[in-house]
Amino acid sequence: MNAQRPPKPLTRPATPKDVTATWLTKALQSSGVIPPDVEVASLRHEPLGGGTGVFGVLARLVVDYTETTTTAPTRMVLKIPTAAPENKNVALALGIYVRETYFFNELAARTPVPSVRCLYADMDIAAGEFVLIIDEVAHLTVGDQLNGATVPQLERTLKEIAKWHAAWWEHPDLDTFDWLPTNDSPIQLAVVPGIMRGAMPVIEADWIPRLGEEAVALGRDVADKFEEIMARSSAAARTLCHGDVRLENVFFNDDASDIMFIDFQMLVKGTPAQDVQYLLSSSMDPEVWDKEGMRLLELYHNELVAQGVTNYSWDTFWSEFQLQCLWAMVAPASTVGGFDMGDDKGKQLAERWMMRGWYLPIAANAREVL
Repeated sequence: MNAQRPPKPLTRPATPKDVTATWLTKALQSSGVIPPDVEVASLRHEPLGGGTGVFGVLARLVVDYTETTTTAPTRMVLKIPTAAPENKNVALALGIYVRETYFFNELAARTPVPSVRCLYADMDIAAGEFVLIIDEVAHLTVGDQLNGATVPQLERTLKEIAKWHAAWWEHPDLDTFDWLPTNDSPIQLAVVPGIMRGAMPVIEADWIPRLGEEAVALGRDVADKFEEIMARSSAAARTLCHGDVRLENVFFNDDASDIMFIDFQMLVKGTPAQDVQYLLSSSMDPEVWDKEGMRLLELYHNELVAQGVTNYSWDTFWSEFQLQCLWAMVAPASTVGGFDMGDDKGKQLAERWMMRGWYLPIAANAREVL
């Protein structure tokens, strides 16, 4: 009797149009989303979120099945690598696609916050290929990072992130994940300081009237010491961080009593202050910080303690928050000084992020820890 050959691996799509009904049938059957006797009868592609992010291309897939009684999802989101060569090269170097795949395969069930369900994931990083299919979050609305977070959205996100950080606090498994970087991992050191320094000529030429000389001077000094800042940030690493907690990666209902997280490409072992600072610097307008910022930090720290983390003082948290204010200046800098931000909304978001992300280090007096 001849041995049965294993099924041929699916070709990974390079564009959304490469996802056909036949391809999607095989993908969903292989992951157990639909049984072998159910197939995708028809498939429609729709643009989603402008279609292009910094590191990925997104599309909505609207599906009909041959079996109308199936409970399989009929609306899902496709995520594949960006077609922008410079962005893709950075993504591959930083292991961005690897991190998200491993999160869904290994960590999502162990992380006690609501996260989107993964329906199919596959990658061949040596070939620069990655494909992810996730549920569409239809019952909630994505946060509006362009216009900024509401205070209830910030409060709910900080409480959930505190639960995440507490669940992974000083967990021994973190050191066994060879795919999980710290902020001073060799590849981070090889890529990120160059992003910061490469952005500075653009910022010095174009942004002083908007940011002010004090902020740009701080950015100049941060760029000079970026490797040192990365090492100090890494030395404070005690938990698993989402790494990209901003409003475009969080969904809410109207009063922010319900929440869901997406996009796990930037997972990192870090200080919990990293996620907190990143949320505020990316998604909170300066006037909200001036009125609510310190209260929100206290809310987060109190929740972390309530979740069982008793060896992390307020003073340590505040000092690490200031340090992360310096480290995180690179994120908005990259959007105005290097990465292709896609459509007009992406460019507007980059400008708004820059105004927030370079205001907070001044407001928090982060220079005192430089």
